[in-house]
Amino acid sequence: MSAMDQPPSCSAFDPTNPPSYGYTPSLTAGIIFVILFAIATTAHLAQTILSRRWWQFLFVTGAAGELLGWIARTWASQCAYSPMAFKIQISTLIFSPAFFAAGIYIILGYFIHIFGPHTSPLSAKQYLWVFCTIDFCSLLLQAIGGGLASAAETDADLKVGTNTMIVGIVFQLAANLVFAGLFASVVAKTYNKGKGILNVDELTVSQTTTKRLRTLCAATTVSTLALIVRGIYRSIELLQGWRGYLITTESYFIGLDGALMVIAVAVFVVANPHWLLPHEVECSETSLESGNQKGVVEKAVDGSESV
Repeated sequence: MSAMDQPPSCSAFDPTNPPSYGYTPSLTAGIIFVILFAIATTAHLAQTILSRRWWQFLFVTGAAGELLGWIARTWASQCAYSPMAFKIQISTLIFSPAFFAAGIYIILGYFIHIFGPHTSPLSAKQYLWVFCTIDFCSLLLQAIGGGLASAAETDADLKVGTNTMIVGIVFQLAANLVFAGLFASVVAKTYNKGKGILNVDELTVSQTTTKRLRTLCAATTVSTLALIVRGIYRSIELLQGWRGYLITTESYFIGLDGALMVIAVAVFVVANPHWLLPHEVECSETSLESGNQKGVVEKAVDGSESV
């Protein structure tokens, strides 16, 4: 990890003294991912500005972090021994997914508001407070750990930084798993009520709205699964150590981090919440708090409000 005793930044690969990655990052992979994340960042930024749903800047930030990380890896393909390139990519690619996780938590809050508090053990506001707080803590731990590890001068310092990163990633992974279970519970209760996004026949809301919500539900599921699988990979990778098999084999990183994050990021470019959520649902603390309110769909079924 330390740049100490390593060759100059842009030296040719030396198998007897490999760079921090354990290999020279692929230029081709770097260019491809830079292009993909640049497109995704631009698309998310444009849709956020157009929709004025400012919470979607979480998606912009996450995509931009991935873009910055892959720019650093592209740089490292030519200068594998650059300590700056390594520090940038390890930090940004570790914590950028946390922003997408936070965005997904907000989407679940909308689902609860739409379908009613009876579909969830927690209110939409409670989800935001609990999971966004966990997300912030995991993000902080990962950032601190990444900084300590990249600046380590001794094995002891490296171990402290690595362990801190592992705690942050596992903490986030655990939160994602709990969230996935709660999200599945909301969807299942919606389905069982016959008033939700999975049972079209009994809905009194429009078919168009139903299809849009079903699409958003599918997109949220795909993105959540991608984040979970990526989190499992990164946890095992770091547990093996900085010279472990996974972390020194780039194909695993490309497939289980880069590609999965493209999926997690791109799915909301195509299935953007602004175009799929009912326009009556506003992004505000008041509208996301369940309380004793009926959901938007439940009101529509009762004939008191239409979506």
